[in-house]
Amino acid sequence: MNTVIDKDEVIRQVLEKKKYSHLDKDLVAFIAAEEIKKRASLKEAVKSTANKLHQVGWAYFAQQPDYTTHLHELAALPADLHADMSRQFCLQLMQEHASTRERLSILDEFYTILFSDIRPITSILDLACGFNPLALGWMPVAPDVRYNACDIFDDMNAFLQSFFAHFHIQGKAETCNLLSTIPQEKVQVALLLKTLPCLEQAEKESSRRILTDIRARTLIVSFPVHSIGGREKGMRQHYASQFEALLAELGWNYQKFLFASELAYRIEREL
Repeated sequence: MNTVIDKDEVIRQVLEKKKYSHLDKDLVAFIAAEEIKKRASLKEAVKSTANKLHQVGWAYFAQQPDYTTHLHELAALPADLHADMSRQFCLQLMQEHASTRERLSILDEFYTILFSDIRPITSILDLACGFNPLALGWMPVAPDVRYNACDIFDDMNAFLQSFFAHFHIQGKAETCNLLSTIPQEKVQVALLLKTLPCLEQAEKESSRRILTDIRARTLIVSFPVHSIGGREKGMRQHYASQFEALLAELGWNYQKFLFASELAYRIEREL
């Protein structure tokens, strides 16, 4: 006789763990529902749900960011995002998230090249943003750019909202689960950086639905070229072949850019 596993109890036990207490509850529920189907007991379901959540989000952090300290540091900065102190603060924080840390060595060229033919940029949607909004000072955008960001950690988003306020950026940071809901504001450029492989771990073949639901004329989508541990493992060729096949099916025009630590695509399509 199969054991009936209570999904609400799985969610409750996962959210009780300090590590996962700030995660988007909709995402926890989504993954719990999938893991329950494959597990024989409550204990197994809780463990597998937590492990999947680690893969999707927590694997990118060596440790929990100290947002209380970072808010104090932020308050001491000038309101100019391009001041030396402000830039050093942003670089320091981007070191704490694996995705932005890997991009630091190419930061100057990354946005200069990818944004080169679409200026002036007046609105950006940064999906599964991590600490990428802290790179705004390196992006060639309009001074009054509107920057909307979302991620699965509500404490991160609260910090990013304070970041936007301090530097007088027209910004909004919200908690969201891209596997169930895509923000529907219409923007000029949407960023989906090194995110699709993570989402595919949680839901196979989710990339097509997510991409087609984004309301942006220009999409910038990127993939890692090596693992968080630094191994290449044929990742560039694997992601390129899969993604370009999907783009061909969708009939979207794109340009491909290979950087030292990232493979990127700039996609233009009609809304």
